[in-house]
Amino acid sequence: MGFHMRFRPLLRGASLAAAAAVIATGAAATPAFAAPAAPSKATAPKAAPVSGPADINGYRSVGYFMADGPITRGVDVADLVATGAIGDLTHLNYAFGNVTSELVCDILDVPGEGDAQNDFLRLVPAADSVDGVADSPDQALAGNFNQLRKLKALSPDTKILVSLGGWTWSDHFSEAAATAEGRSALVESCIDLYLRGDLPEIAGKGGDGVAAGIFDGIDIDWEWPVTGGETANARPEDKENFLLLMEEFRAELDALGAETGEEYLLTGFAPAGGWNAGQGGWLDPRLFAVVDFLNVQGYDFHGGWVPNTTGHQGNLHPDGTQNWGLGLDGAMGMYVNAGADPSQLNAGLAAYGHGWHGVTDGSAGWKPAAGYIGTKTYADLRNVGTAYFDESIGASWRYDGDQWWSYDDPASVNAKAEWLATTGYGGAMWWDLTGDFRNELGGTLGDTLRAATPGPGVDGSCAAPWYSTGVYTKGDIVSHEGVEYRAKWWTRNQAPGIERGPWQAIGDCGTAPSVEPVDCPVEWDATATYAGGDRVSRAGVVYTAQWWTRGELPGSVAWGSWDPSGLCV
Repeated sequence: MGFHMRFRPLLRGASLAAAAAVIATGAAATPAFAAPAAPSKATAPKAAPVSGPADINGYRSVGYFMADGPITRGVDVADLVATGAIGDLTHLNYAFGNVTSELVCDILDVPGEGDAQNDFLRLVPAADSVDGVADSPDQALAGNFNQLRKLKALSPDTKILVSLGGWTWSDHFSEAAATAEGRSALVESCIDLYLRGDLPEIAGKGGDGVAAGIFDGIDIDWEWPVTGGETANARPEDKENFLLLMEEFRAELDALGAETGEEYLLTGFAPAGGWNAGQGGWLDPRLFAVVDFLNVQGYDFHGGWVPNTTGHQGNLHPDGTQNWGLGLDGAMGMYVNAGADPSQLNAGLAAYGHGWHGVTDGSAGWKPAAGYIGTKTYADLRNVGTAYFDESIGASWRYDGDQWWSYDDPASVNAKAEWLATTGYGGAMWWDLTGDFRNELGGTLGDTLRAATPGPGVDGSCAAPWYSTGVYTKGDIVSHEGVEYRAKWWTRNQAPGIERGPWQAIGDCGTAPSVEPVDCPVEWDATATYAGGDRVSRAGVVYTAQWWTRGELPGSVAWGSWDPSGLCV
């Protein structure tokens, strides 16, 4: 299950309109509309800078960004701004930091043992810089770290974490965590390096404190305690040592916060398989007590380790008895059953796919194949052959007559986002942002969550949130960013909080009388025809048709036919 590699075979973005077009094709195993040809990075239009939100309607959207993405994928930190992706991200995980053979966090200028060049040595030209200013040879901090600092200045609500380990760099965790002294040394080194910003001095760059203030926390991606991953560096006592290590991180992060006045996050990348999750301590309540949240692997359920059979790598629901019954819903539920609060969990989504060749039947998964091809990014796959989506299991794939690819696309992302919005989960996570195409997947996730019932991060005393697609008349009450507003006149697609706008602030959440949710009407059906007054539900929100409509996804068109008229249970 731990096929979460350090390097994966690009990023860019659209919106929920793409999801609506795909979903509107209807039932299980139905070909979806092909997307238009992808312009190159050089000719791509630059979007206006958008600051990242602290949350998206009360949900988290976490994205991993690969350190070598600018070199291997041609995707820079600046592209998160240019594509608008930053507007759909609440947390950015920089991947990866290494626990070295010295059993501490360090950034070595040694191939395979560190990536100092990308982290803080490489001079970023103006065209690839967040603020359009090129790095100069005499500055102490360059590379991705300097770009992340610029990103934080542009988008202060975006939390940036460093992720330690990954599939390739988890080989020294077991030994480093084996003793109390080792755990203390590891935690201290990680905090000094990434949070205090004390970088090694290499080629005239680095030094004490030069990277301070960039990172807001630490994400632990140990793959995997006890069971091991790419390497066999694991031991039976890893479970207890892993929990002790996480408790040590929590204690020291809190101590640093007391010193600086900041709050530092501790998160983890958690496995989907019950065997490594249970044996490794991932299902222990001690872990849930110290982490802010966990990103649960929702992909790599099927891949090259079964080269002669196609299959779904990230299905939402189990596909019968295939693939040990794995599904994202079961992986998330495993942690809830172990005692995790659903709001602590983010559903892992993939911006890449697994492929097989020599496939003669592309109508479904679990068909014979001549062999495994490997992985490709969503950006590379989005126009391959014909797209299919099976709504019964929440899985998408593409088929071109010989190759069969399992991946996430706007249809499956929308389905997963709708599901997590009605089950109390905290949000979603991407591995990884450099595989998207102009924020097409990230934008779909963000748009669906904005159109959904409020997430666990929203104050439960708030009135129903303002929706950009809502039709509001004088006296209607909504909440927006923790404040309740009353409409002064008819309005649509005008956000509260604008001076001399249609909304009057009446107080903090809880000022207006609460309105009880209603029973959910039937879910919206892409193939159905609706008349004015018909009611449907989508992601926990009741929508009322204003006029005849067919195929328009509720909440996807600002001036469309559907009016979000309340929340449901």
